[in-house]
Amino acid sequence: MDQSPGVLHSALVNETRKPAPNPEGRVVALRRYRAQLDRGRLSRRADALFAAADPVSAIRALPADEFFYVLHELGFPDALDVMVHGTAEQVQGALDLALWDRDRISTERADEWFTAMAQAPYETVTSWAWGLDIELLALLIRQRARIYDLSLEEPPDEPEGSLFDTPDRLFTLELLGDEQTQQATQHLVENLYRADQSMMRRILVGMRSEIDVELEETAFRWRSGRMADLGFVDFYEALEAYRELDPASVHLDPGPAAPTQPPDESAKHLRLPVVMADRLASATPFARAVGGLTSENEAADLHSALVALCNRVLSADRVSPGDDSQVTGVLARVAATLDLAVEFLSRGDDAAGVAAVRRVPLIKLFRLGVSLVGKLQKLARALARNSPFAALGSAVDLWEPEDAEVIAALTRLRPLFPRLLDNPPSASERPFASLHDLAKATAAVERAGAALALVVGLGVRPRHISPERLAELGVTDPAVLDTGLLARTVLVHRLLGRVPGPVEPLPAEAILSFKERFNSNKQRVEMMAKSAAAILQSVAPGGCFTPATEAVAARWLHSLAPLGPVLIADKSDRGTR
Repeated sequence: MDQSPGVLHSALVNETRKPAPNPEGRVVALRRYRAQLDRGRLSRRADALFAAADPVSAIRALPADEFFYVLHELGFPDALDVMVHGTAEQVQGALDLALWDRDRISTERADEWFTAMAQAPYETVTSWAWGLDIELLALLIRQRARIYDLSLEEPPDEPEGSLFDTPDRLFTLELLGDEQTQQATQHLVENLYRADQSMMRRILVGMRSEIDVELEETAFRWRSGRMADLGFVDFYEALEAYRELDPASVHLDPGPAAPTQPPDESAKHLRLPVVMADRLASATPFARAVGGLTSENEAADLHSALVALCNRVLSADRVSPGDDSQVTGVLARVAATLDLAVEFLSRGDDAAGVAAVRRVPLIKLFRLGVSLVGKLQKLARALARNSPFAALGSAVDLWEPEDAEVIAALTRLRPLFPRLLDNPPSASERPFASLHDLAKATAAVERAGAALALVVGLGVRPRHISPERLAELGVTDPAVLDTGLLARTVLVHRLLGRVPGPVEPLPAEAILSFKERFNSNKQRVEMMAKSAAAILQSVAPGGCFTPATEAVAARWLHSLAPLGPVLIADKSDRGTR
């Protein structure tokens, strides 16, 4: 829900912003840039490839990752119409991107691609086969067949799968899996035999002496080198993108533009991922800044750097390029983080935003955005770790539902903005995309801390709600305990003039008396609210309200009429209501 910003970052939303200039030349530049993005998106479509004067050449001119994205977006069996025109290098690149889940082959994805390869014409399969990693090819076959050398052994009398004799009658393969998988394996082996019988014999002999783990490790090493050429660097190297820096150290000093393209020249021909291209066609801070680039060379360098950054972040998050939902989520976060960094440097001045993408290397811009969110993450983690009730561990969690959702979203490895803070509020989470998001989330963390401070001020201590004492309080489920419930219980006691221990359940007659005395008409409700507010203000740190403690107090006062859940002493009705 929409709340007033807290004291730590209120300046972020109250700061005076410079007017955003929009001369006609910039409008034309932005339109031209968006048209370029549209062409990039259209160039991926299979119908655009086949509409070319020479479709086969157009397909074979695609970089390996673009070839993969075309196939992936089409999906099999339709993708086979494009795949059959690909080179061995393109197919190997597509397998590199499609088959792996971290350092292991995904069985489900491998089945899909293996079956598709087996359906290709004989000539096509043979043109691919000897250009692929032999270890990968051997592993894919081994996972789908047991190999028996007939000069050394006989196949089993009762095989698990169906038996298939190789054309040279030297081997028998026990084909595993369902009928479609068995047919695909047999068809592929037959085609490979037709291509080079001698080579296929040596492969089968070699496969018998290898083990799957060794084949997979070797194939992964070859794959890692090729992926690094596309910007998918080693996991630990990729984590550099998340190394935080001091935001104050990033300046827009006058001078020449910083080089945005890393030394690897192989990325220059790559186009933007579709998710990112769609985002850049909008009017976000980073998109406006990029749209202000009037030099084609600058735009080309930034595109290359952006592709490299996206691939680096996917590597750091260990996300497979073939996992659509995760890729979409990660790249949306990359775009939002760049928006946050540009807004921080430009403060609403579009000219400064353009200067930011010109003079600050893209990975540094991303690290700046990560660092801004990281400061908030550290604040939330410190609150959770240093809470007066942290010693109780997970057995007793006192966060109220809104506070719990905020803390959970901010303390995760990659913090996200809880949508309950949006206006209107909603479920789920989204990336941080603006300084206003940071201010709202910071205020929410302050409110969570203020709730703890007020409960402590009311006299509640960890020993009063320890797991050993919950039975005395009539609590059978520790999940019902939160700061609001404890505060209401103590406030009802005090408003009735009762002087129990710091945390004592309320007898049923006390609850009935409270409702009759204070909930019967508007005037009495207002009188009760003023008294309760005075109690809370007196126990607030420093004896006065801050915006955070005032917001929490207002939330609790609202829950007194009608009365929300409290601790109940009646044995016949243990728990809360």
